[in-house]
Amino acid sequence: MHWKTRSRLTSWLLGIVTIGFLLFQWLPMFTMFLLSFAGENGGTTFPMNGVSLHWYRKLWEADLFDDFKPPMLRSFLLALGCSVTTVVLSVTAAQAMRGRFIGSGAYFYLLLLGLMAPGILVGFGFAILTRLLGIEGAWNTTAYVVHVSWALPFGFMTMLAVFNRFDPRLEEAALTLGATRVTAFRRITWPIILPGVIGTALFGFSLSYDEYARTLFTAGSDGTLPLAVMAQLDRQLTPELYAIGTVTTVMSLVAIFLCTFAFWLRSRALRGRPSH
Repeated sequence: MHWKTRSRLTSWLLGIVTIGFLLFQWLPMFTMFLLSFAGENGGTTFPMNGVSLHWYRKLWEADLFDDFKPPMLRSFLLALGCSVTTVVLSVTAAQAMRGRFIGSGAYFYLLLLGLMAPGILVGFGFAILTRLLGIEGAWNTTAYVVHVSWALPFGFMTMLAVFNRFDPRLEEAALTLGATRVTAFRRITWPIILPGVIGTALFGFSLSYDEYARTLFTAGSDGTLPLAVMAQLDRQLTPELYAIGTVTTVMSLVAIFLCTFAFWLRSRALRGRPSH
């Protein structure tokens, strides 16, 4: 009985800690979402003074939204490129780690350096290096490289966990039956690791899209959305920024939902495919 009581108390304690963590993570976003619907005389804090779509209409009509369109597009393209590159590098790096080779330990920790180093120091150091080499900073070159180095460790660890659960005998059976390595990867390996690939792609996109510290010194004169938002915050905080944050958050959630739904449809189609 004493053991059951202690187990129940532990479960309650863990539940409270989990709920506290979720509130800490999501309450600021929920607050931003609520304040974006404040009335015309509403401010940036509670009370809201009415509920309306005033700030969304003003955002659409004002020059502020036009100012945010280019940074938003640059952030999207940068995150998309970072996502694709992270997937390719993570899959190949994790595939290489399946075999033992000289220096594999150093290779493993070298890939994790981007995760260990502080972002502000990475961005500043890379900016100094590119300046010494005579390379001009830009969002699609120097910032792109830094973003990939930031997202790669997360994607690599994700794919490494996927490959660690992968049974190599499946590939060996396909090769024994006459399949080439390309065919074995496409027909056997790829469908199994696809959930990890989707997770890696989402990691690469989300980490790049809102990255500020590493972008500050490497994006050049054409900034991304986080830089534009911080610049606007330095000038004036208005509910229009809450509306922008809500719009971008909803876009990200819709993208995640579409990826998840597409993966569910593909999994359902594969389960319904007759075996030969």
